[in-house]
Amino acid sequence: MRQLLLIAFIPLLLCVPSAAAQDSTVAVAPMHMRGLMPVVEVQLNGQGPFAFMLDTGAGMQADIDTSVATRLNLRATGRAINGDPSGQNDRELATATIDSLTIGKAEFRRVTALVRPQRITKDYPDVDGILGFALFTDYLLTLDYPAMQLKLSRGNLPTANHADVLNFEIENRIPVIELAIGKIRVRAHVDSGNFVAGFILPEEIVAQLQLLSAPVTVGSARSVSNRIELKQVQLRDTIRIGTFDFPQPTVQFPALSDTNVGFKVLREFTVTFDQKNRRMKLERNAATFLKLHSPSCVQQIKSDG
Repeated sequence: MRQLLLIAFIPLLLCVPSAAAQDSTVAVAPMHMRGLMPVVEVQLNGQGPFAFMLDTGAGMQADIDTSVATRLNLRATGRAINGDPSGQNDRELATATIDSLTIGKAEFRRVTALVRPQRITKDYPDVDGILGFALFTDYLLTLDYPAMQLKLSRGNLPTANHADVLNFEIENRIPVIELAIGKIRVRAHVDSGNFVAGFILPEEIVAQLQLLSAPVTVGSARSVSNRIELKQVQLRDTIRIGTFDFPQPTVQFPALSDTNVGFKVLREFTVTFDQKNRRMKLERNAATFLKLHSPSCVQQIKSDG
C-alpha cells in the first residue's frame, strides 16, 4: 500500500540490479496470520526466519524494519522517495541491499530494500518487513488465500478473457485493473497490503453512485507518510471484477488516488499475477466465499471495522 520513486542518487543507481530469481523450480511457502494480515517466512542473507507481509500495493522490492537491518549489519546504499498514491506526502528514506532473500526454494539476489520502522500504527501487523510487487517480476506469483499459501512458478497465464483472467497495467510498479461499479468503469489498484477495507473509492466516484445508507465516519487509514479519515457507506450498485460480482457492497472512502481493492476482497480468491504479460487470474473458492459472507462472519468483520 505504498508507492516508491527512486531519486537520482548515484550510489543507489549502482546498487539496484535486477532481483532475478535464482531457482527455476516451483516454490511453495505457507502463509500464516500475523494480526490482521497473512505473512510468509523468509531468510535474509542466510539468517531467519523473518516474517514478511505480502503487499502488491507496495512499489518497492522489499521493505525491512530498522532492527532487521541492524541485525544483518546492512549499510545504506542509497536513498529513495517513499510516499502514498496522492503524490503529496513523499519523504526520503535510506535503502540497503540484501544479498540473498529466500522464500522456500526460490532465491532472489541483490534485493533493494527500504529501511524504516514497520509498526506505523498500533493496529499495524507486527512484521519484520514487506515483500513488494516488484520483487516477483520473473515469476508467476500466486497468493492462494483459501489454502494460505504463496506459490512461485514459471510460465504464462492464458490470454485475458475479461472473466477470470484480466489484463492489468503497472503504475509505479503496482498492478492496476479496470472494474465496474454499476455503469461506471474505474481504475483500481490491486493492493494485498490494504487490510483496512475491501474497497476504498475516491470521493468523486462515491458522489456519482446511488447509496443505501448515509456515510458514517469509521476511523482513519495510515500510509507510511499520511493519515486520512475514512467514511463508510453501502452502495446500491454492484461492483464487478471480471465476472465476479459484489452486490450492494459496503465501501470506504476517500481513496488517496484510484479505487483500491484490498485484502478483505482478495482473501476470497486464489490470485495469480503474470507480470511479464500483465495478466491476473482470479479463482473464487466457494467454501471460503460462503464462510466469509455468513451472518456471523459479516458481523465479526463489522466489529473489526
